[in-house]
Amino acid sequence: MASLEIDWDRQGRQASYIHVPSSTNTSAWQNLRIPVFVIRNGAGPTTLLLGGSHGDEYEGPVALSKFAHSVDPNEVRGTLIIIPAINLPAVMAGARLSPLDGLNLNREFPGRAHGSVTQRIAHFVTTELVPRADIVFDIHSGGRSLRFQLCTFLHEQPEPERTHSFLAAAHAFGAPLTVVLREPHADVMLDDVVEKSGRLMLSSELGGSGMITPETVRVSYEGLLRVLRHLGHLPSIEDGVMSHQLSRCVSVPGSDYYVHADDTALFEPVLDLGAPVERGTVIGHLHLVDRVERAPTPVLSPQSGLLLCIHGQGLVHRNDTLVVIATDYTP
Repeated sequence: MASLEIDWDRQGRQASYIHVPSSTNTSAWQNLRIPVFVIRNGAGPTTLLLGGSHGDEYEGPVALSKFAHSVDPNEVRGTLIIIPAINLPAVMAGARLSPLDGLNLNREFPGRAHGSVTQRIAHFVTTELVPRADIVFDIHSGGRSLRFQLCTFLHEQPEPERTHSFLAAAHAFGAPLTVVLREPHADVMLDDVVEKSGRLMLSSELGGSGMITPETVRVSYEGLLRVLRHLGHLPSIEDGVMSHQLSRCVSVPGSDYYVHADDTALFEPVLDLGAPVERGTVIGHLHLVDRVERAPTPVLSPQSGLLLCIHGQGLVHRNDTLVVIATDYTP
């Protein structure tokens, strides 16, 4: 089982490790150590901040590492639990899945106490960390295979007032888009664990293609600070400092807003992320460069809306997601 030595009642800043026993072909008695920072200063909410659930998504680990090493604990109110790279083996490998067991951490919740390494990490988050938190912010980006218009993600809740509180946190982050998912989500994700426990859950998709850029770093870090101010963890600042435009609220109503590849080909996008599209708009072309008889094939928008996401790499394979379209969200 995984374990963490932290004094949860102690005030100030603590730095420690989640210890996850492992055994591999090259390290029989391995002890995986995942860095954790806990900052506690008086009464207030407890927020769990996670990055690196997928190892090829770098904005979360960078923003949380920067914050954990620079924040003045005396300015914090309440408790912050900060884990820059929760799926550390995947982050160190630059891979979506853990190289230790081939599993996707955000498809293994609520986890297993005596399962594989990834399952034990998920179980520890579910049983030891989520119950201590009032709010969970899991910072994602598109990874190697997808590229998103910068956005926060949340699930529409059965109670309108809960959806409103989720939206308020997302608007505080200040990404260009806030995506509200209406369709039922899989019960193997962290979101499901958090929401079933009655806590506030916020996620994001901040870029992608396995890259990190000055823009994605800035939006991630400044958005993190704004959310923490919104939640009461950090003191408010003067108007106009780190100001941002109101996030546009959109949704992806269903599977008919996706386009998947039918062939292995090179994908040539012709529109920028966030561009408005009509049903049938040409978003890009597929080049089947291994066949003399196949001319480039247009990729058409399946619905009207805006271009939320495209494939993150030039080479695509059959069944890969090529395009996701979003439309304005109406509660």
